[in-house]
Amino acid sequence: MQTIETDILIIGGGSAGIAAAVASSSLHHKVTLVEKLNYLGGKATAAEVGTICGLYKYKKSETSEYIVNGFAKEFAEKLAAFSSSSPLHNIYGLHYLPYNINAYKQLCLQLMHENNTNVLFNSEVIEVQVTNQLVKSVFVQSENETIQIICKSIVDCSGNSCISQLAKLPLIKSENYQAAAQVFTLKGIDLTNESNLNLVVLKELKKAILNNQLDSSFKNISIVQGSYHNNSVSFKVGIPIAVTNSKGNTEILREKAIEMIHLFINHFVTHVALFKNAILQHIAPEVGIRVGTRPIGKYILTEEDILSCKKFDDTIANGAWPIEEWEEDKGVAMRYFNQDDFYQIPADCLKSAQISNLFFAGRNISATDGAIASARVIGICLQTGYAAGMLASHFILNTPPIITIQAIQAKQIFV
Repeated sequence: MQTIETDILIIGGGSAGIAAAVASSSLHHKVTLVEKLNYLGGKATAAEVGTICGLYKYKKSETSEYIVNGFAKEFAEKLAAFSSSSPLHNIYGLHYLPYNINAYKQLCLQLMHENNTNVLFNSEVIEVQVTNQLVKSVFVQSENETIQIICKSIVDCSGNSCISQLAKLPLIKSENYQAAAQVFTLKGIDLTNESNLNLVVLKELKKAILNNQLDSSFKNISIVQGSYHNNSVSFKVGIPIAVTNSKGNTEILREKAIEMIHLFINHFVTHVALFKNAILQHIAPEVGIRVGTRPIGKYILTEEDILSCKKFDDTIANGAWPIEEWEEDKGVAMRYFNQDDFYQIPADCLKSAQISNLFFAGRNISATDGAIASARVIGICLQTGYAAGMLASHFILNTPPIITIQAIQAKQIFV
């Protein structure tokens, strides 16, 4: 069995994991990242989310203003350049950045090379060894071999709290998880513009449901904003089946999504002139699971913190995205706070309440159902990832907590 020794071990190569690796490497630590897929980006690439939310102020204006400095902003600007894209906004005051999926993968890989991060692809953690409230090592199944990784500090960016689950730590579980979605792309759409295309799709879906040509679950199909290019466009289909932790649930969700995609295509090719030449280009590799099981940290972020725009002395991230909750039958419900304001996430949401060298970031920070419905978006995951990487690094350096917080704030927090 191969053994790897590393300073900082990061689980998950999504947006938060990439940010954590960059932060840790900047402090000259040896970093190893474990990723279950054979490419980076997490849900941003595997589920083809298509837009980065949570980077900009919640404000009804034509101009998109950053709510964060540092790595998240730098990442977004590089991604925008690679994708030849710029921020969009809607009538509600929400701003977001469309991106190209391959550009996202390319940027993540480039950052790992530049920061000398050892990436183990096609790998999953299968066991965690804890001694005296410290993670000492993990065992990883990597293709046909098992690897023991000995680490000084660990950041869980898995999206499902895999380290806390394997270590049998207390968890924040939900009775009902948010509805899942599946992204797919069509090509051969007749020349138009995205605004007109969106109106055509909404009108036809409403008509088809009213005439019992499609069932009511199809009302939760929408265009991925900013995705219409060269007669191709991406759609997001809400899947009308509950997300659970039960075995085989993901496969059931995917099967239902594929069934709906083919029914959607058949109907639109037959009934809508713009779609007469449309064919399926591809379906995103993964179902978009929005939230999962979360660990219990030293602080649990709440929906009240978000809606009241609470600020913290030990803040490590600014959040300006509303609480966005998706249900299988009702679609999305948004809960907003005051415009031109924002909430903050404290460092204690990223620190395990039980294990001294375990930190979290991304979709599995310590937060209630309502709070994670805002804090899970990519722009905020980039911030919590970078902060967790710095917290993990400063733990090894035995830096006083206040100095660590000040260092994070100097990098990415401004008001």
